Amino acid sequence: MKELFDNKKRVSWREVSGLVLLDTCFIIDCVSRNKKVKINNLGVTSFNVEELLRVEHRLGHLKRGIRKFIKDTDFVIVEVPVSPGAWMQEKDFVQAVDHGLLKNIADTSDAVLMAAAIQTQSDVLTKDKHHLFTTQLENFLYDYGIHVYKELKDIQ
Repeated sequence: MKELFDNKKRVSWREVSGLVLLDTCFIIDCVSRNKKVKINNLGVTSFNVEELLRVEHRLGHLKRGIRKFIKDTDFVIVEVPVSPGAWMQEKDFVQAVDHGLLKNIADTSDAVLMAAAIQTQSDVLTKDKHHLFTTQLENFLYDYGIHVYKELKDIQ
């Protein structure tokens, strides 16, 4: 799977804007339901790429589908300066973007995606109901003009 990601265009999180960022759980859900994602300006953070690579061995029958998804879906990889598991770096990155994020998102890993979304003025597609679909977070993101969606039909 890593070689497929290596073939994707990479951009700095400081140089891009107006994307739709895919969360790891959204990609896995699309693959498990055989959904194609045809959206212009699609992105996946390097953090989420690393998450996918870390769980690859647990994906079993979905591995082939994820490989196909990566090959067939047009997206850029948005390089962020943090990796999964480096909790202090995750926290520092999120707080450098906005101190209020961690007050609105309990999981630092989920907050990394939202920090990248704020920095790049990008919307997010996720299936994470616990941390990213709260009224509190929606109100927080309102001033940034960022939306969090759980279905493709909501964004198209």
